[in-house]
Amino acid sequence: MTLQSDWLGSDPIFYNTCTGKISRNINEVIDIQNLEFHPEGLNNYLDYGYSVFGQTPVKGVQYLLPNSSLQYEKGGLTVVRQEDPAVGLLNKEGREEDVLAALHKSINEWAASSEGDIIIPTSGGFDSRLLNLLLDDKSRIRAFTYGISSNQSESEEVVKAKRIAGILGIRWEQIVLGEFHKYLDYWDEQYGASTHAHGMYHIEFYNQILQRTAPNRPLLSGIIGDAWSGNVGIRAIQKPDDLQYLGYSHGVSATSEASVLKSGSELKEAYFEEKRQLLQDNSYRVIEAMRFKLVLLSYLIRIPDSMGFKAWSPFLDISIATQMLNLPSHRKQDRQWQRDLFRKHGLNLEDLNLSFSTRNTLDYQGMQKVQFSPLSEDLLKEVVKPAYVAWINKRIDNGLLNKLKNTFYAIPKIGALGFSNDIMAAYYGYVTLKPIENLIKKRESLIDG
Repeated sequence: MTLQSDWLGSDPIFYNTCTGKISRNINEVIDIQNLEFHPEGLNNYLDYGYSVFGQTPVKGVQYLLPNSSLQYEKGGLTVVRQEDPAVGLLNKEGREEDVLAALHKSINEWAASSEGDIIIPTSGGFDSRLLNLLLDDKSRIRAFTYGISSNQSESEEVVKAKRIAGILGIRWEQIVLGEFHKYLDYWDEQYGASTHAHGMYHIEFYNQILQRTAPNRPLLSGIIGDAWSGNVGIRAIQKPDDLQYLGYSHGVSATSEASVLKSGSELKEAYFEEKRQLLQDNSYRVIEAMRFKLVLLSYLIRIPDSMGFKAWSPFLDISIATQMLNLPSHRKQDRQWQRDLFRKHGLNLEDLNLSFSTRNTLDYQGMQKVQFSPLSEDLLKEVVKPAYVAWINKRIDNGLLNKLKNTFYAIPKIGALGFSNDIMAAYYGYVTLKPIENLIKKRESLIDG
């Protein structure tokens, strides 16, 4: 049996080097009874918020990197790395008309192969705006949006999406969120300790869409389109520690400073040596950043798929992605090529004097609505300092949160002298440690049982 990853690693495949088990669900390959943590894998997980360099936090459990095949025979597992096809497609002349023609063709051929309404999660941003514009049969579109500000109807996402729908004449609805933390167990069943538990709002979002649409509908996703279009730039990578810039974590992580497991940096250094020449190219750095984060971002496709939708995105296609990356730098800057297209079709909302809120309080709203179970200092002392767990628990206490209603805290930096007293940093630590706690709890239940 042979399994193959694509050029991005967009559908992660996990495998256990000891037992030979293979699955797209990490939970199915972990040998709970013999659970041990991989020191460097765990520490990287704490810093990035998800698994990196092909290694999960669990000893013996890895995932297939892009452009690789996994062969299973009686003698065990063999991983074969292949040439990176993206390298030969970069740094060529890119033309906007070719990119738009390729996107238009791809989107409408996919639409023609499906039946019924087409669901488009529409944030009001450039990627979903482009998808709504390029899909020819507007009568098939069902656009849905959630807001992230305290008054969700006044959120930038909702205000812009509503205006786009009005201009294009498409059916649109707002979905109100807030109780997504009740899906923590569902998230854990799907993703386990491969990534932090920060994405449950999409489960709530699609659950509500299911109540408004027929089952098994095609879904058009804008996943990582912003990366190729010019919205993502990655700083130069000069040394192994600079690889953090590829993580693109936005602060949603814990910190290895709290770890009790000492480790080297062999995985990080090996990756740097393998990629150091290629990483001198800015476009290649963008590709690698997306490859890193797709261990997490794959949920943008996997969650709707798991709920019965048929999700697809043109931005996962290597030809379209590299054509976009090859556009002239001055046209990608501030996504000017897309702004000009939107202006031509009356969709450049940035030229309008729209009133909306840009504040993101969605996580905080969710923290207020669903009671959190505190993390267990006793269980987690195997991997992190109890003082860090206590610090997290104190700051996510629901009684304290209710006293701070309507207050939003910016993501802090965690300094060398101690942990910041910021509530959102504690929340991000919580969702990063929760999957690890769940694993330890399962192992202890087996031992006790």
